[in-house]
Amino acid sequence: MSVVFVEASGPAPPELCWERYAVPAAWPGWAPQIRAVVVEGAGRAPAGAVAGAGGRRGPGAPGRTRIVPGLRGRVRPLAGPAVRFLVTAVDESERTWSWRVGIGPWRLNLDHGVDACLDGGTSTWVRITGPAPLPHAYAPLARAALRHLVR
Repeated sequence: MSVVFVEASGPAPPELCWERYAVPAAWPGWAPQIRAVVVEGAGRAPAGAVAGAGGRRGPGAPGRTRIVPGLRGRVRPLAGPAVRFLVTAVDESERTWSWRVGIGPWRLNLDHGVDACLDGGTSTWVRITGPAPLPHAYAPLARAALRHLVR
């Protein structure tokens, strides 16, 4: 297994950056490699999920699915086949979350976080774990996405 850590900082407030992460429908707006996100079972919570605070629907975003453990779907990239995903952990108060993505036999585990900077901006990061050379190959796309996330 190989691990790559990528981070970026920018002027957007941490609350905004977290909301951009927390709502899969928003991902194409800041991740240039993502064309669309399709969430399985949108409109119903996965097993173990609770609607409301920390659940599927967020304030100010009626009808928008939020990340919760167990959420599954597909990310449609700009090029190539769709990539399946499973959200494995979410901590809204710490602004961290993890997911597993894969296509065919290839899998990556991605751990994300959003941290407040002293200047009011945000530092965000991702730890990419998977078989070499996948984490290194994905790192430039992740770096570009994180830079957009914190703008």
